[in-house]
Amino acid sequence: MLAVLTFLLIASALLALLLLLLAVPVDLEFQIEGIQGFRGQISVRWLFGVIRFRIPVPEAAGQQSVAKARQRATQQRPEQKKRRARPDFVAVLRRPEFRQRTYRFAKDLIHAVHLRRLRLLMRLGLGDPAETGRLWALVGPLSALARNLRSADVRIEPEFMDSVLEVQADGQLRLIPLQFLALATAFVLSPSSIRAWRTLSSSHA
Repeated sequence: MLAVLTFLLIASALLALLLLLLAVPVDLEFQIEGIQGFRGQISVRWLFGVIRFRIPVPEAAGQQSVAKARQRATQQRPEQKKRRARPDFVAVLRRPEFRQRTYRFAKDLIHAVHLRRLRLLMRLGLGDPAETGRLWALVGPLSALARNLRSADVRIEPEFMDSVLEVQADGQLRLIPLQFLALATAFVLSPSSIRAWRTLSSSHA
């Protein structure tokens, strides 16, 4: 009995310590740019500057890899290309309740993050006008919301003909990990998100 009580006390103390650490704000400064592949760095300051480190953002794919992937795509049979052109998440974006929940999650994150400076220039497209339109139904309102932020310059443009993801971003912000974790957990476990995950699972079957 004493051993069980000791274990519970130690576990409670460790949990309290973890929650206390997660409640300490984290300062982030980032700079990312690239087309298809990205490069840059993220500077992290925690415990009021006691802990500092940088996270490099390596280039995910070179221009040669992108060109080879596009060449292979053009050599596919039409019916095969059509079958592979539709990403799984497009089916999820058709659910209005999931789009609304994602939009609310983004608003909650924006209110939770203490933004000091943000510059974001993005151009994105899925290579199919219809699929890009469905994606823009979600990204468009988020872009409009971000443009209303103070100390922010956000411009996101859709590309309806080509498959592209071009990003230039830099900024400074402060966030509380515990608050972010709570918001992310509520989003993942919401009924609309669970139904969306089931849609993704059924598309793989």
